[in-house]
Amino acid sequence: MERIREGIGDKLGVLLRGFAMLIAAIVVAYIYEWRLASMMLGVAPVCCICMSLLARQMTSTTIKELIGVGKAGSIAEESLMGVRTVQAFNGQEEMVGRYQTELEKGRRFAVWKGFWSGFFGGLFFLCLFSFLGTGMLYGAYLLKVGIIGSPGDVFIVVMSMLLGAYFLGLISPHMMVLLNARVSAATIYQTIDRVPKIDPYSKAGKRLPNVVGRVKFENVHFRYPSRKEAKILNGLNLTVEPGTSVALVGHSGCGKSTSVGLLTRLYEPEAGNVTIDGTDVRELNIDWLRNVVGIVQQEPILFNDTIHNNLLIGNPGATREKMIEVCKMANAHDFIEKMPKGYDTLIGDGGVQLSGGQKQRVAIARTLIRDPKILLLDEATSALDAQSESVVQSALNNAAKGRTTIMIAHRLSTIREADKIVFFEKGVIVEAGNHEELVHLGGRYFDLVKAQQFKADPEATEEFEEEEIDLDDNSRSSRRSSMTSARSGSEAFQRGNSLNDSFSGSRRSARADAENDAFAAHEAEVMAQDGQITAGYLDIFKNAKGNYIYMFLGTVFALIRGLELPALALIFGWVFEGFTFVPYGGRMMHRMAMAVIAFASVGVGVWISQVASSVLFAIVSENLSLRFRVQSFRNLLYQDASYFDNPAHAPGKLITRLASDAPNIKAVVDARMLQVIYALAAIIANIVIAFIYCWQVAILGTSLILLLAFVMIGLAYKISLMNIEQIKNDEAGRIAIEIIENVKTIQLLTRCELFFDHYQTSSKQQKRSELKKGMIEAINYSITQSFMYFMMCFTYAVGIRVIYDGDKSSDVTFKGIISMMLGAVAVMNSAQYFPEFVKAKTAAGLLFNIIYRKPRTGDLMEGDRPEIRGNILFENVKFSYPQRPLQPIMKGLQWTALRGQTVALVGPSGSGKSTNIGMLERFYDVTGGVLRIDGQDIRNLSLYHLRTQMALVGQEPRLFAGSIRENVCLGLKDVPLEKINKALELANANRFLANLPAGIDTDVGEKGGQLSGGQKQRIAIARALVRDPKILLLDEATSALDSESERAVQEALDRAREGRTCITIAHRLSSIQNSDLIVYIDKGKVQEAGNHAQLMQKKGRYYKLIKKQDLAV
Repeated sequence: MERIREGIGDKLGVLLRGFAMLIAAIVVAYIYEWRLASMMLGVAPVCCICMSLLARQMTSTTIKELIGVGKAGSIAEESLMGVRTVQAFNGQEEMVGRYQTELEKGRRFAVWKGFWSGFFGGLFFLCLFSFLGTGMLYGAYLLKVGIIGSPGDVFIVVMSMLLGAYFLGLISPHMMVLLNARVSAATIYQTIDRVPKIDPYSKAGKRLPNVVGRVKFENVHFRYPSRKEAKILNGLNLTVEPGTSVALVGHSGCGKSTSVGLLTRLYEPEAGNVTIDGTDVRELNIDWLRNVVGIVQQEPILFNDTIHNNLLIGNPGATREKMIEVCKMANAHDFIEKMPKGYDTLIGDGGVQLSGGQKQRVAIARTLIRDPKILLLDEATSALDAQSESVVQSALNNAAKGRTTIMIAHRLSTIREADKIVFFEKGVIVEAGNHEELVHLGGRYFDLVKAQQFKADPEATEEFEEEEIDLDDNSRSSRRSSMTSARSGSEAFQRGNSLNDSFSGSRRSARADAENDAFAAHEAEVMAQDGQITAGYLDIFKNAKGNYIYMFLGTVFALIRGLELPALALIFGWVFEGFTFVPYGGRMMHRMAMAVIAFASVGVGVWISQVASSVLFAIVSENLSLRFRVQSFRNLLYQDASYFDNPAHAPGKLITRLASDAPNIKAVVDARMLQVIYALAAIIANIVIAFIYCWQVAILGTSLILLLAFVMIGLAYKISLMNIEQIKNDEAGRIAIEIIENVKTIQLLTRCELFFDHYQTSSKQQKRSELKKGMIEAINYSITQSFMYFMMCFTYAVGIRVIYDGDKSSDVTFKGIISMMLGAVAVMNSAQYFPEFVKAKTAAGLLFNIIYRKPRTGDLMEGDRPEIRGNILFENVKFSYPQRPLQPIMKGLQWTALRGQTVALVGPSGSGKSTNIGMLERFYDVTGGVLRIDGQDIRNLSLYHLRTQMALVGQEPRLFAGSIRENVCLGLKDVPLEKINKALELANANRFLANLPAGIDTDVGEKGGQLSGGQKQRIAIARALVRDPKILLLDEATSALDSESERAVQEALDRAREGRTCITIAHRLSSIQNSDLIVYIDKGKVQEAGNHAQLMQKKGRYYKLIKKQDLAV
């Protein structure tokens, strides 16, 4: 879009001005002498051919360049959106390598653009000057034979044609911008003109007056357009009666979520029908349909706004009272009330300020506030702890009364009350019935239920348990170590409890004020770290190391090219002298013939020097742009998590900076800088010539040039300030990326118009600031473009006075005047690039702030590199997020994991469980206390070394565009195929891989979009296991898996964690009951600690969670 804006902005005006000048010049020339004008007009077809060939070559190379740059942009977007995953696996350099590879592809074509621009631009001037010399010769002939009355007429015709064509030739850099805009516009228009198969804006279709809620799938077949070879649904038949609840279960990737997508018309079946109350959903108005059907998705999507506004997206007419009501139903009201500004708290990009469970509860509330007739719950409670899940599930069950409900859940305790449960396999239903019927059947569903059952209640077998423990103490050292750890964990918990402080809260308004003050201090610190938002041109050139030889040679050729105007001034003076003092005869014709050779020689010199300088500066500009992009991108990937938590550093804004600022910097080293070098050489040479011939004219002209320079410096400062303010307030780019990232959610919420208006509003704000800046740039342009005419006026006035006083002869004075006039032409030609140089300076400042910023976690490679064994100690750890400094997450947290043990962290959503893992990965550092690994403060260890010894499987698995092999091996080099296959087999991924045509070389698409949630999770698990880590971090590692896959993967994880320390977080408690130590965290402290048996005997908080999830058969 930036390229299009440039193409239809001032560059288009300059282009039109060039053509207007050419037409006006032709008209003037024809008025004075049509024969000479007709002869010189012969240059026009040649010029048109040059321009046409230039446009053709530029278009083809620009398309190829943009393909590479576009792929690089996608890599940057994916990497920054999933920056924690990239960092956790030390994948920064791999992503930088991919990014640079794509940019290199585009760079090669950009250099070719420089060659073609120089080649055809130089050829244009060769033809122009050749015709100019020929025109002088023909004009002399017409003067000799008496057809033209005076030499002045010859000069008027020739100079008119010269100036018109000359200005047309100087617009070649603007032509490049226009052609770039044309190619970019073609890409944009493909999107604009594309007619979607399912149009969310369509007003057509039926709107049923009374929705009963009967849903029916009739012989439905479906496969994704991007994976035609894999059939997802294979004749699905399912009926959901009005007011009933139906649960869909089955293996990951079997088509459960696909069915929901067909009902909401995200896709359409290739065969069969999906109906509501007997009407095919394809016949219904799509906006009405999606308002009738409410959905809570597996991966909750929130937007960078307040909680209040996120809820309003669900129902724009909702009152605060209604919001509170549905938030209480979703068990979200209490945690919202504890936030600094309650419902008006800004939650950051993607809801980054909330935990996974908190995001899911807000998403549930957003759906409930819509009051849909048909409710779709796709893993709606997967990110919730058992306590929250119980409350929310009860609320959802109440909300489901009187409406049709379709549920998808891998945690079977949430669906046991469903009226009907259907088991999917290979796109069809193989079992159906309620919970008791399917358990009695003893089939596939029964196998899933058994996989999620807990151990027997210890109350019934208390004596047996005690005896077994005693036996284990005598015979099994591993069990003894486990119990010792559990006891030590309990002791640590008790010690921690003895340190508890009582905290009396004040009113939220006071807390919010204090929070705002603390946040303002944090913002000031960030701004101080970012430094000034300015940079000098020398700073830019310093970053061109390795390109200085190209810059030197390019400058030499540019200076040679810049001698064109002084050479023309001398030749014109020589021609003027020939017309004035040489008799109209043979001697005059001979001098004109010599002038033809002189003009042609200048043309050849211009052609050669322009080709050389264009290519050399194209190499420099592309290398410099690539270096700025790569350095900025690299340093962004190494920043700590608090950097990205800052709204000013939202990934959307950073992606915009990479996409726009680096190309803007090229202005100081590409064809635009060439024009300035040409102009500087011409100005200096012309001033010297003017002083040689007529110092009076030279002093006046130099004074005018200096006056113009002072005016331009003042305008530059003003434009620079406006650029900085505009960039700080730019929200349009961030909003656009947020919309594109979450377009499916926006469509399902039927809020396309809302987000479009939001984007339009931000764009209009940007437009207003652009118009203000445009006024200043217009003043600058008008002054510089009128400068030549003021120069002509004043220099001719002084020249006439000098001739009148007899101080100089007319031919000598004319040489001084023509020199200053052509110097003014050089000023006029270069000054039009002035705003772009100011923009380049501002862009460089922004990128320097990124490039030179040091992360809080320090250099990745610095620090000790001891052998990691896996002993972990949280010692009185305190922590608050930088964005919420007065809201402590950890308040003296204390727990221990011994080498080789598995420690499970449980507790309510938002209690800080994932923060524990984030601190082990050093996404953040503690604000109090010490986090130790093998007795050493984690901050003293090399961060790179630490992360090579760890592996993380996150709650929301992040995959990147590329093959499954590339995703599994992220951050690793030369991994044997056998090791990859073993990790995939351990992760239970080999089953679905066998059905993919390309196997592990299958492209997963952007963000893993070609795989289901469960498939993505298994690839993420394989990515962790292939590293053979000493410490394994599992944050809801199996949350997206069906029970059977979970059991297989859990068995694999049980085997994989042998001999290594494993920290696991799970809301599905059946997956952690075999842990050596279970730590219950709430309100920033350990509330309970022990193994499963011990905690069940205590009958405390953990016991209550277990009872809520137990599937007794």
